[in-house]
Amino acid sequence: MKKILLSVIALLLVTTTFAQKKVSEGTITYQVEWQLPPQMQQMKAMFPPEITVYFKGDSSASETKSPMSTARSVMNPKTEYQRLLLDIPMMGKKYSVLFTPDDQEQMKEHWPELTVTPGTETKTIAGYNAKKHTVTEKKSNTTFDAWFTKDVDITQNSLTQFFDASYGFPLQFNSFQNGVGLKATVKEVKSGSVPKGSFSATKEYEEITFAQLMAMMNRR
Repeated sequence: MKKILLSVIALLLVTTTFAQKKVSEGTITYQVEWQLPPQMQQMKAMFPPEITVYFKGDSSASETKSPMSTARSVMNPKTEYQRLLLDIPMMGKKYSVLFTPDDQEQMKEHWPELTVTPGTETKTIAGYNAKKHTVTEKKSNTTFDAWFTKDVDITQNSLTQFFDASYGFPLQFNSFQNGVGLKATVKEVKSGSVPKGSFSATKEYEEITFAQLMAMMNRR
């Protein structure tokens, strides 16, 4: 009986350790379904089916590749650092936008206002135990399901930043990327070294302001 009890305790300790696993460096691959407005439906083929996120410590970089451009959203929530890197081959241009505190406050005005209600339903996503939550977005009065896990702890990225970390790590959820809605599902979390320079701009990038970026977008 004593051996059985010790075995049970050992199993519980192993399970608890796994449940609190912190992954400090690696890559997340998201499968995405873009939620485009009617006027953008004809451009649907230009939006990639996957988004890759590189993370290390408190820094993350969400990379979205399309036939026309590559966008990388870099952030560090601890230092409130946020930068956007744009590579547009057809224009022969690379732009870097470092968002000031005022810029970030301006962007937050357009953030969703989410109310999250935990449920009881569970399922497995990408090998992790996930629990269903119901999320209501106040501004649009819409509701969607989101699935969170507490099996793993990973720093926030531009897709998950709208959710309080207390619910766990989001595995399937609705989010926004560069102003466009999407449904994201974690396909894989891979621990390991990320490429050097993942969170910074090289000298090839032209530094512009958020105001200049918005002016460029409005001219299109």
